[in-house]
Order: sequence, then C-alpha cells, then structure tokens
Amino acid sequence: MLMVICIGLAYFYMKSAERKAPRYRIRKFPALEAIEEAVGRAAEMNRPVHYTTGIGGTDDQYAPMTLSGLAILGRVAEACGKAGVYLRYTTPRAYLVPVSQDIIKAGYMKSGNPDMYSPDMVYYVGEYQTAFMTSVMGYILRERPAVNMIFGATLWETINQLGAGAIAGCIQLGGTPRLYYIPIMICVCDYLLIGEELYVAGAALEGTPGSIGYFRGQDLYKILLIILFILAAVASTAGFNLIGYLSAW
Repeated sequence: MLMVICIGLAYFYMKSAERKAPRYRIRKFPALEAIEEAVGRAAEMNRPVHYTTGIGGTDDQYAPMTLSGLAILGRVAEACGKAGVYLRYTTPRAYLVPVSQDIIKAGYMKSGNPDMYSPDMVYYVGEYQTAFMTSVMGYILRERPAVNMIFGATLWETINQLGAGAIAGCIQLGGTPRLYYIPIMICVCDYLLIGEELYVAGAALEGTPGSIGYFRGQDLYKILLIILFILAAVASTAGFNLIGYLSAW
C-alpha cells in the first residue's frame, strides 16, 4: 500500500510540474554555489580545474548518479569559460567521451568563450578501476589543479583521489549517494552534496519540470513515513501494535 502511495505521489507531482502548475522551488546547495568561487580561485592561481563523475556509467545501476554528475559538469564548464580556466574531465567509460565533450563545449560556448574549448579536455583512461584511480592521482600530483571535483558514482578509488587532492592543496567539491563513501567525502571535501542531494542538484540544473516534480512527491512520501513512524512509536508505547495492523491491512 505504501509503495502505491509513493508511486502515486511521484506521478501526480511529475504531471503537475509538467503542466507548470505550480512551479516548485528547490533550495540552494552550498556545493553548487561554491563552484563560481572555486573556479575563480583557479583563475587567480592560473591553474586548471579537474572534474570526474567517478567509475559509474550510464549503462549500469549507477546511471542516475552519472547523469547528475554530467549535469553539474555543464555548470562547471560554463563557469570555467567565464573565468578563462582550463577544465580537465577524466572518465573510465569510452562512450562518455563524446557526451562529455559536447557538454563541455556547450558550457564554453554558453559562457561566450568557445575558442578556449579543446577536445583534449576529456581524458579517457581505460575501463579498469585501478587505471582510473592512478591516472587521476598522477594528474593531480603533477599538474596541481586548483580545484578537484568528484560528482557521481564513486567506489574505493574515492579516498585515493581525494587524498591526492588534499596533498596538492586543491579546493575539493564532491557528491555521491554511495553510502560507504559519503563519510570519506565529508572528511576531505570543502563542499559536499550528501546522498540524494546529487540527484536533486542534477535535476535543478537540467531544469526538467517532471524531474523536479518527482522529488516533490518523494519528499511528501518521506514526511508521511516519518508521521507513521511517530504514530507507531506512540502506539507501541501504549501497547498497540500499529505496524502489525498496517501490515495486515
């Protein structure tokens, strides 16, 4: 029953947002607001910005994380174009090379600085996780970028890449819904998107009404669950098995 309610709320608010009645507001995320500041620091230091969406691709269970990271990449490319900063994007997925090249090119064009774009801003390192990890570490420690950003699906390479960024003195921005690696990012990153904030930030930057409406419905479902948990706790204290009753119902 709860699953039906969740799907129903998501569907209703997606359709409502697509009809533009009403328009939902998404709160500001410090990690997104800090992009301009971080890129400005790179411009002052005359150093590049490094960006990666992690080990995930768009053909696996990490696809939503990767797509959200690519949406943020467009915002970063535009900021780099405005500041005249070189952007380096590293990926272990070959099919993301043309996609990310188009995103970065569009960002530099939108900023009014298309001549600065170069296809070699996208660096493909092969499909192996260790190659991806060591390539990013090597680039950061050699080139000393002013900013290191990781938004997407991250696995155990996260601590090594962020550790290299910390050694190089980078401003670090990150975000992932991967539960095991959120504590690492909290410890090392200056600004962070925690959990599903990555999805919401990606939807906000894309500006797709249906996606934004979906998160509206999801938030209301969470509020409903919290209310049910509180009622269940009170009922259990009073000796009434509310959870068992709802399960039977």
